[in-house]
Amino acid sequence: MPKKKSDIILSTEIQATLEKLYAAKQELERKVQTLYRVNDFMASVTDLKKLLTLIMEESKDIVEAEASSLLLYDAKTDELYFDVAKGGKEEEIKQIRLRMGEGIAGTVAKTRKELVVNDVKKDKRFAQRVDKATKFETRNILAVPMIRKDRLIGVVEAINKKNQGQFTDKDTAILRVLADLAAIAIENAQLYAAKVHAERLAAMGEAVAGLAHYIKNVLSGVKGGMELVETAIKNHNQQLLEESWTILKNSNMKIAKLIADMLNYSKDRKPEYKLCSLNKIIEDTLMTTQKKAKERNVILQTQLDPNMPAQVCVDPTGINDILLNLIFNAVDAIDHGHGKITISSKYDTTTDQIQLSVTDNGTGIPPHIVSRIFDPFFSTKGSGGTGLGLAVTQKIVNEHNGTISVKSVLNKGTTFTITIPAKRT
Repeated sequence: MPKKKSDIILSTEIQATLEKLYAAKQELERKVQTLYRVNDFMASVTDLKKLLTLIMEESKDIVEAEASSLLLYDAKTDELYFDVAKGGKEEEIKQIRLRMGEGIAGTVAKTRKELVVNDVKKDKRFAQRVDKATKFETRNILAVPMIRKDRLIGVVEAINKKNQGQFTDKDTAILRVLADLAAIAIENAQLYAAKVHAERLAAMGEAVAGLAHYIKNVLSGVKGGMELVETAIKNHNQQLLEESWTILKNSNMKIAKLIADMLNYSKDRKPEYKLCSLNKIIEDTLMTTQKKAKERNVILQTQLDPNMPAQVCVDPTGINDILLNLIFNAVDAIDHGHGKITISSKYDTTTDQIQLSVTDNGTGIPPHIVSRIFDPFFSTKGSGGTGLGLAVTQKIVNEHNGTISVKSVLNKGTTFTITIPAKRT
């Protein structure tokens, strides 16, 4: 019996969906596995040189480069030197030092901005003496600075995209994350060498363990989603495809949130001030949080000050991140749903300050841990949280020259209040 035209169209649509899901699955799996391996390295490898070598090997592979290198900054001589190199010519390149501003790496170190040069022959900043000394032919370079607390640590480079390709924005984003992880490892090693107090080392160990548990939980969701995708592909089950794709998307969002929090917390950042409506930012943020609140039977409501200036000078992205962290925390704090969260705004004409508050009627915060909730990696959610959300929130508030406070009563609820200037200071 011949197939109907509608059946052929449906089959084509299913096949296209399968191909897109399979490609997305492979890309997601590749990035997740890289982060998982690096996380495993961070938690288990105590030898800094070995750890950095492993991170650089992962960096080279994830961006599909022929070689990679990690240069450290020598503050005494104001130069960069090659500490780790992967992809050949390791010993030759370690004999070379670059002045600040010399070559692509020197330029990145001086400007503290990432740089992609996909044809070094056309870029005057390229240091040809490195290729001459190593007899290595460089075609293109992706370089990212390593910075901790406004202190230059060094530069990470990926060299020569495989298959004559060019480095992309996605390559830059993932190398930036790995460079930040390398910077954290180097800083931790330097702090250890300086005999940091034992309690801080213990706290860092606890933090890494908590982060590892969280990542493993996310990876479990990814693994389950991928298994469901494979089953759906084999059985041509469209409904199962849609369900498993939702699981993968949620896991991907958690990974993206973790990376964003790590970047926000680890890097010094100046707010990108803009004139905008604070009440509009609140309303827009609520639109993105309604789904999770509804799933938990939580009501979101607002109490917006009608006298709020039409425009205030803030970083809208930063304010959005603050609200997202506080709202999601509030949703999680409400047992078994049936709760209520109120987001309020207020303008103080006397001090020319704006006030944001997020109030829930959840379980409250025990008095003995209130003083710790803004500590990085401290979490009351066990392996279900990273402990970075409130630390990032406080950091953004501080960057706005503002303050954040919390009032909480057990079994009655919690209120977080943010006060920041309405104008740029």
